[in-house]
Amino acid sequence: MHSIHIAERILAVVTSRDRAASIAGDLTEEAAARGAVWFWSGVIRTAASLLWREVADNPVRVCGVALVGFAGYIVLDLLFAGLSGVAFFVVAYRSGHSFQLSSLPWRIWFLAPVLLIPLATGRMLARFAPGREAAVCLGYAIAALAFGCVSMMVAPGSIGFLSDAPQILVLAGAAWGRHRRLGRGACS
Repeated sequence: MHSIHIAERILAVVTSRDRAASIAGDLTEEAAARGAVWFWSGVIRTAASLLWREVADNPVRVCGVALVGFAGYIVLDLLFAGLSGVAFFVVAYRSGHSFQLSSLPWRIWFLAPVLLIPLATGRMLARFAPGREAAVCLGYAIAALAFGCVSMMVAPGSIGFLSDAPQILVLAGAAWGRHRRLGRGACS
């Protein structure tokens, strides 16, 4: 069954690979009698339960790492914004104001951080919270949402965009960091 491998991958985000395989196997056995909808709802419920357990086991650490990760994201984003401003004015000065921001190099310049900064943030979260990567990413997403809501209420149209990092890329970066950490541990 192809879906068992997908279920194992989903569950491996919040638990060990062996435990994820065991849980997916148990759910597969029950799914024979209950159906595919029950199987996938079981995968989602189990993943959510394991995620909540990670948060509940050490909420202060999870929140602290999530806030540090969010602060790191803001710093990286502001540094890139500053570099963009400098690059824009240097290019504008050298070209005599006859350049277009829609050119390919500028598109790459502005698209790269949208992809790379969230991935780097996720890797940083994975490094600071080994074994609790998904819980810290959840805390990060909540911090980013809260920051965006508060900043838009305080100053509409201001810096709320800083919280708009693609959360799936942060989670992907954390999963990448977890995979590298677990891969190194298996080889050692």
